[in-house]
Amino acid sequence: MTTITDIAGGVATVDEAVLKALPFISFAIGFVPGGAVAVPFMPLAGEVLQALDNAARQIQAGNSGAAIEDVLAELKSHLTPGMPNSPILSLVGPSQDPSAQGGEAAA
Repeated sequence: MTTITDIAGGVATVDEAVLKALPFISFAIGFVPGGAVAVPFMPLAGEVLQALDNAARQIQAGNSGAAIEDVLAELKSHLTPGMPNSPILSLVGPSQDPSAQGGEAAA
């Protein structure tokens, strides 16, 4: 009989393989017609996969409730206006310096 810990172990194994291939996938997707729009989101995809991998490993270790709640709390906090951004998700993407993003430079 398959248990939730067996499934979590499988998910963690698949996530680990995808995370190892993600740099290649991120590079290759830019050459797929219409795929270039996904390139800026690839770092976010990597972070989401890392969070899923961490949650799967926690479930495999028997800490099921906390793992899922932590991932959902991070995502909810990051996406809710007025709530502090998740430090994990905030590290993804371009520099936070407005001049590096083509915005107004500091005077």
